[in-house]
Amino acid sequence: MMFNDDHKGASKLPVKVQLVLDVGGVLLSNLTPTFWTQLADRTGVDYADIRSRYKREIRDDLWSGAAEEPQFWQWMNQYCITLTEEEGRAMIMDNLVPLPSLERLDRWKQLADLHILSNHRTEWLSPKLADHAHHFTSMTVSSSAGCFKPDLRIYQHAVDAIGTANGPVLFIDDSAANLEKAQSLGWSVLIADPAGEWMNKVEPIMQQLLESYREE
Repeated sequence: MMFNDDHKGASKLPVKVQLVLDVGGVLLSNLTPTFWTQLADRTGVDYADIRSRYKREIRDDLWSGAAEEPQFWQWMNQYCITLTEEEGRAMIMDNLVPLPSLERLDRWKQLADLHILSNHRTEWLSPKLADHAHHFTSMTVSSSAGCFKPDLRIYQHAVDAIGTANGPVLFIDDSAANLEKAQSLGWSVLIADPAGEWMNKVEPIMQQLLESYREE
């Protein structure tokens, strides 16, 4: 596990888990496949073709922030001529569905400082998480960070955001590749399974991490 400071330097700070949460598949539903399925149904574009073009032509720039949101819709309009930016954005919002984990943030906050580490667009997340933003000590979002998971640089952004907090780090993501990179930093990890069974594991794991940390 990773400690953000040595015990001597951090011993005066309260000990809490630093709980780092992905958003897609953890706090809100993933945009894939629902957004792209709805897009194909509405515009008649071929699902596999638009997904392939998206991955090749604009995905990396979209998530890293190299492309602004209007550029994404301009790109989209090449293939979905009838889709307006307003309609597309409404579809994005409709397909970012709150997940049950949001209702557990109050409980988790008793044991942890909460952080977000997500490959996403700040413009899309902010309105969807507005009612829950007060729970989070920091939010590291790829479009603002300039890089995206599993690039090690975005994890370093999260480390910097956690700062000198006293406690072990637990990272939850629905991607094994993203968890693997976090483990290389010494973070404890938990994969978010689609059925949501991971939610019942969070508090026992945090209790165990705190006990181990205090014994060091």
